Amino acid sequence: MSLARRLLIFQETRNPQTAEFAYLPVNRLGLPICGDGPELPSILELPLRILRAFTDIFNQPKYKGWAVVSAGPYHDTSEEGKFYAVILEQTKEAGTDLARSV
Repeated sequence: MSLARRLLIFQETRNPQTAEFAYLPVNRLGLPICGDGPELPSILELPLRILRAFTDIFNQPKYKGWAVVSAGPYHDTSEEGKFYAVILEQTKEAGTDLARSV
């Protein structure tokens, strides 16, 4: 059985009132990955503020049944700003919100 994998892209923005960073999904449903997918470093290589934000994001019920495989900076030459790519892998066969959204 092959587990489903998806690539999500997040853009780093700053909340003007609090000056805190926020990470907004560019592709909310993610892109399906066939094969190995892009090479990204371990999520543990990201700065602590990004780890905290991604922990909050991926602990939401929408991502139940999905695990972060890797994450790292993502360079989009067509857009300005900082972006991060995250690869998720489905951890069980049961349909989840993310899988049903596709």
